[in-house]
Amino acid sequence: MITRNELRELASHILKESFYVSLYLDVDPKTNPKGKWLLNFKNMAKEISGGLNAEDRAQVQPDIDRIEKFLTDRPDGMQRGLAVFSSQASNFWRHYNTALPFSNQLIIEHDPYIKPLAAIADLYQHYLVIVVRGTRARILLAEMGQIEETSIVINVRPETDPARDGSTGDMGEARLQRQKKEAQKKLYKELRSVIEKMQREEGIKRILLGGTESGRGRFKDSLSDALKEHIVGEFAVEYNASPSEILKICMPIMNGVEYRFERKALDELFNQGGGGDGSVLGLSDVLDALQQGNVRKLYVMSNMTTPGMVCRNCGALTMVRDKPCPYCGGEMRMINYMLDLAIQKAIDQGARIDMLEEAPRLVEAGGIGALLRY
Repeated sequence: MITRNELRELASHILKESFYVSLYLDVDPKTNPKGKWLLNFKNMAKEISGGLNAEDRAQVQPDIDRIEKFLTDRPDGMQRGLAVFSSQASNFWRHYNTALPFSNQLIIEHDPYIKPLAAIADLYQHYLVIVVRGTRARILLAEMGQIEETSIVINVRPETDPARDGSTGDMGEARLQRQKKEAQKKLYKELRSVIEKMQREEGIKRILLGGTESGRGRFKDSLSDALKEHIVGEFAVEYNASPSEILKICMPIMNGVEYRFERKALDELFNQGGGGDGSVLGLSDVLDALQQGNVRKLYVMSNMTTPGMVCRNCGALTMVRDKPCPYCGGEMRMINYMLDLAIQKAIDQGARIDMLEEAPRLVEAGGIGALLRY
C-alpha cells in the first residue's frame, strides 16, 4: 500500500533538466499470460524512444534498461498493478505494487508522473474494518483494494464460568450473563480507544463494521453520535472469515461509498459559487490559486490531460503562452501533463486531492477546479 507520505514525497520532486521515466503497468496474471506485461513494456519503450532526439534518448536509455532488468527479474510482491519511477541522472528509483491494475503507460518528463497513483490513492481511501462477535473483535485496515489484518485482536473473557466454579442453575446462568455484559462493555471501551487512536494517528475517518446484525447493533449503541457518523457501511460476515473473504465483501461497499463522496465533493465545489467566492473553476484560475498557495482542495478529472508551461527559473505553472513568466520574467518551458503538475503542487502545499471519474460539469470547466483556503 502506498502511503500519503510516499505520495507527497513523489510530488515534492521539483522540475529538473534531467528526465524521469514513469511506468504504469497492468501485471495481472489473468490478463498477462506468460509475462505479457514485459512485452508490453518493451513495445512502449521502443515507441516512445523512437520519438526522442538522440541526446534525450541517450539520457533516458539507462533508465529504460534498468526498468527492463527489474521486470525481467520478476520483482517480489507483484500483484495486479505496478508503478515504477526511475531517473539515473537524479539518483532516483521507486516502485509500488498495487492490488488494482493500471492502464499501461510510459511517460518521460522532467518530473515523476504521479496522476494515476494519486487517482488510485483517492479512489481507495483508508478504511478501518472492525468485525465483532460477542466479546471478541478483529481490526483490519483496507486501502486501494488491499486489506491487512492488524495485530490488534481484542478478546475479553467473562471473569468466571458457572460450569467451572460450581455455581450452576438459574443463579449461575444469570451471573454469567451479567459477566458477559460487563465483558462486552469492556470490549466496546477498548474498541472506542482503538478507533480514536487510529483516527488521531493515522487519519482514518471511515469505518466498516462487520459481524451479525445483533452484534453490530450492540456495538453501535455504545458509540457516541460523533463516532457513529464515521461508520459508512456495514456487512454480515463470519467472525473467522479470512481477510481476502472480508475484502471481497467490502469492495462493493467501498466503491459505493466513494461514489457518494464523489457526488458530495462535486456538490461542495459547485455550491460554493461554481467559480465564485470560495472556489475557482478552469485551469487558468486554479493555477493562479496554486501560485498563491490558496488551494484547500483540488478536484481533477482522472481521464483528462492538457498541456501547459512551467517557468525554468521560479517553477510557476501557467497556461500555454508565448511570453516570459508573469511572476519573474524567466524563460518558460512546454509541459504535456499540466494537470499532473497541478496535482503535485497541490499535494506539496498540503491540499486535499479529489480525482473524479464522471463529472460532466467539471469537464465543461476544463477538468479541474478548487476550493480555496481564503
